[in-house]
Amino acid sequence: METARLDMPVNVISMAMAGGSSPINLAGTLVEHNAELLAAVALNQITRKGAKFIYGSSTTAMDLRFGSASVGSPECAMINAAVARLARYYGLPLFVAGG
Repeated sequence: METARLDMPVNVISMAMAGGSSPINLAGTLVEHNAELLAAVALNQITRKGAKFIYGSSTTAMDLRFGSASVGSPECAMINAAVARLARYYGLPLFVAGG
């Protein structure tokens, strides 16, 4: 909210982890990721209409054998591609980590 008031861009990053902090399937994880970002966009725009916002992602799948984020996995690439499509759909700049 403070960055919106100061007319500074904000990069909000969801870090949902399929099988850990979000549903195990990638579609469910993507729905949760998008809901988190849309809530942040709404708060940002309610604070100051037209405030700069970057649609961010560090969402990936969880390696269930080790309990760690599987960064660089095919699932991570699939999520990143879907997140890029969502950012394009909403007309927002994108930041993706872990690709």
